Amino acid sequence: MRQDNILILFAKAPVVGYVKTRLIPDYSPSQACVIHQQLLEYSLAMLADQPAVDVVLYCAPDQQHSYFQSLQDLYNIKLEDQPPGNLGQKMSTVLSQALLNYKKVVLIGSDIPAINQQYVSKAFAVLDQSPVVIGPAEDGGYVLVGLTAPMPRMFDDIAWGEANVLQQSMEKLQPEIPVLLETLWDVDRPEDVARFLQLKANNSSLP
Repeated sequence: MRQDNILILFAKAPVVGYVKTRLIPDYSPSQACVIHQQLLEYSLAMLADQPAVDVVLYCAPDQQHSYFQSLQDLYNIKLEDQPPGNLGQKMSTVLSQALLNYKKVVLIGSDIPAINQQYVSKAFAVLDQSPVVIGPAEDGGYVLVGLTAPMPRMFDDIAWGEANVLQQSMEKLQPEIPVLLETLWDVDRPEDVARFLQLKANNSSLP
């Protein structure tokens, strides 16, 4: 039975040289690809069993990669293809489409191991009172966005990858003021990998 809430994760296919390129040359392209897979599997193990939430993995370039197919079976999730466009266009399209069928939608990346079910549940709870919730990232971007209505303007003409992505998005949202959750970190740099490995060691029940 379809739920009122949907959690969307974005992920790229694990193609060597295509994923986690900012970890290179500290890690080889093959090692960076393995880290990418570890991050996605850690996130799914943590979040795929959300109570009263449909979980969908949006895949790039598409869902046909055998790795995505294996994750679908393992975690009992739905797969969709990411739409064309830059990151903002992809997010705007996916969120708007999801809101045709769901009351609340939350979208995250697949490289934010600090996110857990409690964090996501809080985001959905905030959406009972506010149309927009954002989880800030330590690097100036954000790790989560949740909506109850399409907000295409917050994704338009943003300098993705820059240190002021959150600030730009907040300005685009005016006069709407989103609720901000706790600031978390993602894995973009070699030093972030050490944090991830320590987190994995502290949660040995997860992959």
